[in-house]
Amino acid sequence: MPWVVVGAVWLTLAIASGLYFSFPVFFVALLEEFGWSRGATAAAFSISSVIQGVLSPVVGMLVDRLGPRRIMLGGAAVLGVACVLASRIGALWSLYAVIGVLAATGLCAVSWVPSGTLIARWFAERRGSMLGLAFSGMGAGVLVMGPLAQWLITAYGWRAAYVVLGVGTLAVLLPLIWFGVRDAPVAAAPKRGEAEPRPTPARRDVGDALRTTAFWALFFAYLCTPLAVFSVVTHSVAFAVDHGFARLFVAGIFGLTGLLSVAGRILFGVAADRIGRAPAATISYGCTALGTLCLLGLELWPHAAALYAYALFFGLGFGARGPIITAMASQIFPGRRFGVIYGILSVGNGIGGGVAPWFGGFVHDVTGSYRIAFVIAVGFCAIGSACFWLARPPRQDR
Repeated sequence: MPWVVVGAVWLTLAIASGLYFSFPVFFVALLEEFGWSRGATAAAFSISSVIQGVLSPVVGMLVDRLGPRRIMLGGAAVLGVACVLASRIGALWSLYAVIGVLAATGLCAVSWVPSGTLIARWFAERRGSMLGLAFSGMGAGVLVMGPLAQWLITAYGWRAAYVVLGVGTLAVLLPLIWFGVRDAPVAAAPKRGEAEPRPTPARRDVGDALRTTAFWALFFAYLCTPLAVFSVVTHSVAFAVDHGFARLFVAGIFGLTGLLSVAGRILFGVAADRIGRAPAATISYGCTALGTLCLLGLELWPHAAALYAYALFFGLGFGARGPIITAMASQIFPGRRFGVIYGILSVGNGIGGGVAPWFGGFVHDVTGSYRIAFVIAVGFCAIGSACFWLARPPRQDR
């Protein structure tokens, strides 16, 4: 049963996150049709991240009370409906309402918090590896959904593309979660042959967690990660198109980034269990920073090789920190209240994700370039890495 659950979570995250991260592809089509500023259009992605951050503690409480499966079913339904409704967008307010609020609500209820809690409960050992494996589905989703969305947009228009993706989401996710996801038995958290992680920390309630340095270090690690990533990934397609590359080719690069992130999440998940979580996170941040600099290098050398280098390095680091944060948090703050604790941690991710996409667009609107935004993103890679080191348990971070 545990491996069936991992497979179901992998597919669920592939579809849900692939749909979510297809926004940079739709971003270009929306700019062309409506002529909105990049900052105003990217604000939809920012609002989405803020809503997810605000709702994460609520989702965590519901997960603790009702179990991850029920919450994920509701989230999948909301996400699919939101995607269909996105085909009717005609003004900025409707973009914000549908993508920024409704789709974000659905994604929050199906993604990090319930999925991370579910996997952490099923696996007492090798959590980093199992979380990395399950969350690698997100990268696979980006690999498929980005080029698929661009193909649908080119062939039928962005409105039809949203309808097809939304209906497909409902048709696949609801039965997948219903039949494939099972909540872990309370008494079966360590499976046969598995021992509790060493050292075994005391069970924590929410108040205890909020009084620890480790909690706030992880909170700011979660804050810095989207600040290092989202101002880049949201605008990567538009940036490359601005430099003369064909849209379908750029969508393929975006998909390649997703493919590499599949490998990166698994690789860094295993590395977290073997060399330690802080070192693994640091290396992944280095990949993100190097990939961002390769993308920025298009300003000096507008060659496809720079985009391939971006896909390689940025892809390896893309999403690698989430499983590591989840594994660290589940070790440091074990117990039945982990869902809500993890949800509060995710508020940091929502805040960072709320600022970054809008900031990248705002910088371009003001300066005509993404240069400043991308350089600042690299700086947050360094800050986020430091947070992981501060969050380590006293004796061992694995």
